[in-house]
Amino acid sequence: MRTSTGSWIAKGILGLLVLSFLGWGVADYTTSGSTGTVVAKVGDREIGYQEFQLAYQRFLRGQRLNAVDPEVARQLRLAESVVQNLASTALYEAEAGEKNLTASDAMVRRAIEERPEFRAGGNFSRAAFENAMARLGLNEAAYVETARRELGRSQLIGAVTSGSDAPPSLVDMLFDHFGERRSVDYMVMPITAVVPQGNPGEDELKALYEERKEDFRRPELRSMTYVLISPEALARDIEITDQEVTDAFEQRRDSYGQPERRTLSQILFASADEARAAAETLKGLPPEDVAVKVEEMNLDLIELGTFTKEAVPNEGLSEAAFALDSPGATDAFEGAFGWSIAVVTAIEEGVEPNLEEVRESLAADLALDRAYDEVFERGKQLEDAYGQGMSLEEAAQSVGLEVHTVEAVDASGHGPTGDALEGLPAGLKFLRTAFDLETGDVSFLETSESNAMFMVRVDAITPSAIPSYDEVAAQVSDVWREEALFDAAEKRAEILAERLSEGSELSVLAQIMGAEFATIEELARDGLSASGNRLPQALARDIFALNVGEATYAADGDNFIIARLTGVKPAGDAADEAFRQTLANAVTTGMAQDLVEQLGVALRDRYTIETNPDVYEQVYR
Repeated sequence: MRTSTGSWIAKGILGLLVLSFLGWGVADYTTSGSTGTVVAKVGDREIGYQEFQLAYQRFLRGQRLNAVDPEVARQLRLAESVVQNLASTALYEAEAGEKNLTASDAMVRRAIEERPEFRAGGNFSRAAFENAMARLGLNEAAYVETARRELGRSQLIGAVTSGSDAPPSLVDMLFDHFGERRSVDYMVMPITAVVPQGNPGEDELKALYEERKEDFRRPELRSMTYVLISPEALARDIEITDQEVTDAFEQRRDSYGQPERRTLSQILFASADEARAAAETLKGLPPEDVAVKVEEMNLDLIELGTFTKEAVPNEGLSEAAFALDSPGATDAFEGAFGWSIAVVTAIEEGVEPNLEEVRESLAADLALDRAYDEVFERGKQLEDAYGQGMSLEEAAQSVGLEVHTVEAVDASGHGPTGDALEGLPAGLKFLRTAFDLETGDVSFLETSESNAMFMVRVDAITPSAIPSYDEVAAQVSDVWREEALFDAAEKRAEILAERLSEGSELSVLAQIMGAEFATIEELARDGLSASGNRLPQALARDIFALNVGEATYAADGDNFIIARLTGVKPAGDAADEAFRQTLANAVTTGMAQDLVEQLGVALRDRYTIETNPDVYEQVYR
């Protein structure tokens, strides 16, 4: 080999290989912080893919979007939102670094030890910290660096917002304004309690039509032909044998059963003697008595969570905890963290899997699994057939697929009458694809959000248009009647409010109108009273502009509410100091947020933000 590789031909080949490696990105493996894994860069601060991915997963969990379809997430640009948030945070970190605002090791250690999620029994728990790191997929060094950056950022923001306390005069003004409470009598009059007088003439209806033409505009409609390859439809024709179901059940046995689970806590000791002595005291006590006794003995009981035996991360702990027949404390044992006692606080009995209970659903799952593969194969056959010059109908027939037609549908899935059409392919992509085509065009083979495949042809397009008056005369008449009814009811509410302001008895007017009446005390400006009753916010706003004895009204759904002010209670009598402090805190927080936002705007001019969609969009794959 040495002789052969010494020839000039071999050296030439090796040289070409070296050049090819250089061209294909050796730098990605040799250069620190390569752009291949950098999601964004703010000044000198680089946001790597791992940091972004963890933030993205936290965002999904926080918004309860764990099961969101990747394509839907892409359409909603969720990854871009997370990147922008990380970049905004990095702006402050970059400025903190520029100003040499950093944290010592002692500060970082103290900040980590004081976090509630890492504490157990009032003290920092190394086990809780390591478990959290494992869940987040971080190592200790990476987490410490993140905590150090957070402390630096906090110092910067603290320096900017220091002294942004709410001015007392402003708080007093807000307290007097928002703390005031009012009392009202009111009645509720249904709009339908009033009958509009007369009927509209033809000229009046045509004038309304001319004024509101756009309200009657009909959306663009399309007629189309499509072929849908649905895994659910294919699965109905796939036969699964009993043997296949039995084999699959054995392979998935663990997922159908439920192994026993136990809720565990742990006490750590410095020596075996201490652990054994404590075990003698605690053994045999019920779990609730164990907790009391542990507190009396001044020991730390670390709550670990609920586990199956195999999921317990410590073999010694697992054996000891699952050796008990009932909840309680175990013998002393030596585990990964030294001598310990485990406390089992609850036991969830395991459930043995039963084939007959899951046979039907398992067969359906197997058929659907096989159908997913068949969808791809049928789609490929359909595409090949159409590519050979067949029409969409001929191509579908050649591979045994059904052809569907839609006479008229708008972009939102509604028909000519405005009713939602049933039976259309699920998801947004189908109609979006169809409405991107011209008449006669056939789409490429597309995959929907539900993993079905489809091809669609637009057969005809009916443009959006305003119908003639004759076509919508009945609708115009209905609009006139609705508005006339509302106008008549509003006029009646106005008259009733005037009579109340002049001194008429509300109970008498309500009886004449056949309306309900009531009283509200301690009404706030947001329309909510101390008793929990609520008035529309628009009505409450008008009430706070009245003098005692005056009345006003407002629409609320299908009703009008007519209210008269009966009393005013100043803030000093209606609200307490806690409310004043809440206002002061809100003003202080708002001022601080404004300052931080203004700092962010200034920093965007100072530091360049570069993002790399090619990297962060990998999270959708």
